[in-house]
Amino acid sequence: MDFIFKNIAYSKVGTGPHLCFLHGFCEDSTIWQSLADTLRLDYTVICVDLPGFGKSSDLSFGTLNEVAKQINELLKAEDIQRCILLGHSMGGYIAAAYAALFPSELKALALVHSTALADGSSKEINRQKSIDFIVKNGSQEFFRLFISGLVALEHRGRLREQLTALITQTSDRSILAGLSAMKERPSHLETIAQFHKPILFIKGEEDTHYSADEIYTQAAAASICQLSMLQDVGHLSMLENPEKCLMEVQRFLKFCNAFTPSI
Repeated sequence: MDFIFKNIAYSKVGTGPHLCFLHGFCEDSTIWQSLADTLRLDYTVICVDLPGFGKSSDLSFGTLNEVAKQINELLKAEDIQRCILLGHSMGGYIAAAYAALFPSELKALALVHSTALADGSSKEINRQKSIDFIVKNGSQEFFRLFISGLVALEHRGRLREQLTALITQTSDRSILAGLSAMKERPSHLETIAQFHKPILFIKGEEDTHYSADEIYTQAAAASICQLSMLQDVGHLSMLENPEKCLMEVQRFLKFCNAFTPSI
């Protein structure tokens, strides 16, 4: 079922322990549909359209901390005390910010094709180039380049139409705000190290957004971690190979259900 909280659109299905899914940059909550259809049998699944995206497009996208606080307000309105928060790409950056701000309100954290680290200098420069390009030329050429890097080569033909329809609905305002927020985000490596609850990292072997070494460094910093490296997958396993993505998420959830905090 679809709901609205302070103009943030979200869906909620199923019953049981709470999962909250946050989508990535220029996406919306529909990327989680396949996973939600299965997980709703055992969990209450909430999928959020982040401010500025999807059905929440009339809202402004602020800093990642501001968005994390909005998600916290939404979950409190739903009377959710402890949930497992899963974020894809930019949604993972927000999830890491959430874990820094509200660690006691999470049961576990999942960074799906995402990172807790800040942008390196070269990525900061590229984000600023994208901002300058869109201000001057609009978003259409940016979309063309952006979409080509989202999935592994073998999936591009099959998913191109779906990705184009998904990505190009995003307004220039939200694109620029999202790029700025991602460029300015801090590192949350220390947040990962101090979390002391289960953390999941999912990385596609064909994903060029983050290096394997970058993910290994974060996994090593976490005290309780599942690292899932997916073959023949790029940046969007939930669309490229939803069965494989679901299997890794379910494996993580099974552990979370058995996990008893030591502190």
